[in-house]
Amino acid sequence: MIIFNIIIRRSDIKTLIKKSIVRSLTLDDISAQFIRYISKHIKKQASIYCDPFHPNPEATAVPHTDKNPFSAEIGIDLTNPESQKSDTSKSRRKFMSYLLGTASGLAVAACGGGGNDAEAAMRHGRPNGTGTTSTTTGSAASSSTTSSSTSSSTTTSTSSTPYFYGLNGHMAYDAGIYHTMSAAAQLAMIKDLGATMYRCDVAGSGMAQTLATALKGAFANSGVAIMPVLNPFSAGWSASMSESAAYTLGYNLGTSCTTPLKGLVQYVECGNELDTAVLTGGDGSNTDNYSPSGWPAFRGVIRGMIDGVKAIDSTIKVGVNVGVPLAYRALQMLWSGITPDGSANGVTGAASVRWDITCYHWYESSGDITCGWRSNACYNVLQALKDSFGMPIFLTEWGWAGATDTQTGQSAYVTRALTEYRQIKDTYNIQSVMMYAMIDDQYGLVKTDGVTKMPAYTTFKNFVAANPV
Repeated sequence: MIIFNIIIRRSDIKTLIKKSIVRSLTLDDISAQFIRYISKHIKKQASIYCDPFHPNPEATAVPHTDKNPFSAEIGIDLTNPESQKSDTSKSRRKFMSYLLGTASGLAVAACGGGGNDAEAAMRHGRPNGTGTTSTTTGSAASSSTTSSSTSSSTTTSTSSTPYFYGLNGHMAYDAGIYHTMSAAAQLAMIKDLGATMYRCDVAGSGMAQTLATALKGAFANSGVAIMPVLNPFSAGWSASMSESAAYTLGYNLGTSCTTPLKGLVQYVECGNELDTAVLTGGDGSNTDNYSPSGWPAFRGVIRGMIDGVKAIDSTIKVGVNVGVPLAYRALQMLWSGITPDGSANGVTGAASVRWDITCYHWYESSGDITCGWRSNACYNVLQALKDSFGMPIFLTEWGWAGATDTQTGQSAYVTRALTEYRQIKDTYNIQSVMMYAMIDDQYGLVKTDGVTKMPAYTTFKNFVAANPV
C-alpha cells in the first residue's frame, strides 16, 4: 500500500470521484480512470495541490503518514516524486481518499491542512457545549425517506428571491488572481453577470476582515451580498479530534470570523464538505457509510461554528453543507442526533444540530439532483432535504464536469441547470444557486488570467438577464 503526495487539480479529481459515487463504478473502473489521470497529468510532483478554501495557497501541505486512514492502493510508483509549483491560484491540502474494495463507490477526497491566518483568530470563552442543539429524534431519523423522483411536480418560478443567482470566488486569498484583482473589479464582473450573491471562504479573522473591507467599500449598497463559508480544515480541524476539541476549534473559528463581519452579512455557511473526512464507504446515503470514530469531531466542529457565529451575531442565518452527492443522510443524522456505530441505524440520543438554511453541492457529473441514483433507483435529493428539515435550500456549489466538458458542453450545462433550478425553486424553496466558480481554469466562467471569458460566461449572463427572479 502506498501513501502518496501528488499535485492534483481539484476539478479533475472531484469530477472523477463524484462520477464514481453516483454511477457506482467498479473498483477496476475507478482504478483505471485514476491511473490514467495520474499517467497523463502527473510528471514531477511532490505535494497535494487543490484549489478551494485555504487561507494561504503557498503553505506547505501536511505530509501523509501511516496514521492517515485514507490511502490508495493503485499499483503505481509514486514514492520518489519531485516538487512542482502550479501556475494557477490553488491551495495545498491533504488528499484523503482510497479505493473501496467493493463496487459501492469511491470515498471522496478531502483536502485539509494548516493555515497561518487561523493562528491569529481571536479567542472567546467557551460556552457549556450544548450549542444550538436538542436531544430529539426527528423525521429524519430513518435513513429511508419517502422521497422519490415523482414526489413533486415542477412549477414555474413565481416568488421573489433576491439572491437566487450566485457565484463562488476566493476573495480572501493572499495570492493569485483573487488577491491581485481588486474587490471593485470582482464586483464589476459579478454585476455584469447579473449575480447577487458571492460565496467566499474564510479560515480566520484576517480573511474575514478582507471580506469586511470589501463590504464596507466597493460592495456597500451594491445589491450584491457576500456569503462567507468557514473552513475548519484550514484552521487545523481533523476527524481524529475529540468532540469537545472540535467544538472549541469550531467555536473560535466562528467567533473570530464573525466579529469583523457583524452587521455586514446575512448568511454564514459553517464548514465546507466536511462529510468527506468521515465517509468510510458507500455512496453516503446510509448511516453505516460514516466513521463511528470520526463522527464526534464532525458533529462537534459544526456545532461549534454555529454557536460561535450566533454568539457574535444572532441575526445571521447559518447553513451546513455536504459534498458527497448523496450525503443528505449525514445531514439527517446531525439533525436527529444519530451517531454511526457500524449498524444500519446507528444510535440515537446525541445532541442534534439545527441550522437556518440547508446547503448542498451538486455538479453535472452527479446527474440530475431530482433523480440521483441510489441503489440503482432514481432518488429525489431535493425532496429529501425539503421533507427532512423544512428549511430554505441554498445550492452553494454547482457546476459542470471540469476538464471533461467542451466549451459547448459547459454552456449547455449552464443553461440546463439554471433552467431547472429556476423552474423548481418554489417547489423546494431553493433560495440561491451559486455556481462554482467565477474565476477558475477548469470550472470558471473566466480563466485565472482574470480576462479570458469562456463562452459559458455569456450564456450565464444572458440567462440571468432574460430570467429575473
